[in-house]
Amino acid sequence: MRRVILLAVLAVALPSAAFATSMDFAFGGNLNSGTASTSGSATSGNTFAITSQLFDINGVSASGTVTVTTGTLSSCSSGLCFSGGMIQVWNSSSTLIFQGSFDGTVTDSSGVLTIHANDGGTPVLAGFTFIVSKTGVVSGDFNVVTTPEPGTLGLLGTGLIGLAGLVRRRLRG
Repeated sequence: MRRVILLAVLAVALPSAAFATSMDFAFGGNLNSGTASTSGSATSGNTFAITSQLFDINGVSASGTVTVTTGTLSSCSSGLCFSGGMIQVWNSSSTLIFQGSFDGTVTDSSGVLTIHANDGGTPVLAGFTFIVSKTGVVSGDFNVVTTPEPGTLGLLGTGLIGLAGLVRRRLRG
């Protein structure tokens, strides 16, 4: 009986341990050298987008591009606010490897434009800041928390229970 309880706990614990993972993307470039670009306008009633080089994924060097696009900007107490912003990460083969939506703010302080994403979004973005400096340097990084779908975890748990039954039958046989 103890084995059955231990195997049931194991079947529940393993999928729970894999419940959420995170990815970290770093990106940047320079508007003057052509490694980054902007489009639109960071003014009320418009949208604004920045595209730059992808530097790494989870600390491992990577190449590709990152595009951050705001939703329609509107005036608010902290600068310009928006909802429905989009971030897309493409690898060097032009394959989309991540896409997420977020809400946030855009501020322009002494010629330094900052796009700040609020925590949350789909999938969950752990808030990020994307900066365009006076000299044209673009920099930023963001974290994403991804959660596997419940059906996958259920299948994994059911498979582990099945394997536990096979092991138990072999040990008794």
